[in-house]
Amino acid sequence: MNKDCWPLSESPFTHVHWPDHHPVGLVLDGVAIPGLGEQIYQWAGGQPFNAECLYVATRWEAVSDLSPWLVWLSGPEDPVLEGFLEQGAVQEQGYLLVSATDRATCTRWMRSHLQVEMAPDCEELVRISHPALARTVIGGSLSRFPIRAVDRLIVPDRISGQWHLVEAPAVQPGSTGDQPEKMMISPDLRGAFEAFNRRKGALQIWHSLDGSVRNQLGGPDLRDTYPALGRMLEEALGSGCNNLREVMQFLFATLPRQADSNAVTETASHWIKDEQ
Repeated sequence: MNKDCWPLSESPFTHVHWPDHHPVGLVLDGVAIPGLGEQIYQWAGGQPFNAECLYVATRWEAVSDLSPWLVWLSGPEDPVLEGFLEQGAVQEQGYLLVSATDRATCTRWMRSHLQVEMAPDCEELVRISHPALARTVIGGSLSRFPIRAVDRLIVPDRISGQWHLVEAPAVQPGSTGDQPEKMMISPDLRGAFEAFNRRKGALQIWHSLDGSVRNQLGGPDLRDTYPALGRMLEEALGSGCNNLREVMQFLFATLPRQADSNAVTETASHWIKDEQ
């Protein structure tokens, strides 16, 4: 087993030492968890907690119902962390970060990375609280940010069924500080957003497939099926499919002839109905 990967069925802190002098935060996804503030309160179970809604006091406050929250944890047995590990990790509803600075500075830094500048005076929100996106957008740039606010990330991956530790690579001369303080669109960022959207689409397709179709793609488990599903999605997009319904039609047209035609038809009908 890779020393930087562990099963999602276990707390990552059975493998990673809880840092003595660095705050540990739990970043939760308000898009994935409806009523997130109330959910945090329920997980806390009446215990005091330190949590911040990241859209508050920003230009995005009007859509705070979808805001990410940053919960500062008291230790590996924090009740909010335990609630997340039981319900949210396998669904990729958030991730853990180890701060390289104090809590207030790290929170300000996270707020400054809620959006990306697509063009001068044109900003768009980034779903920075989703672990798959944070792994590339934050984790892939840890050594290049001018302010070292995040030391490392611990992110769940539902495809592999594992936690992944993301640390800054060894800093090369001249590489530190070449990222601006705010996120600005670049070819790398655009590629990360496109990869995230493809991944999200593949998972949506996976959830719509029944067992017989999954078996044809590689097996009943997501980790076995995902490589073939990802390749087929790339082929569909390369063939001009513009939405998930067209991708599904391409998928079923491409499946081997020995497919259970009833299962294929039923799954396709279910998908198209959900898309309407």
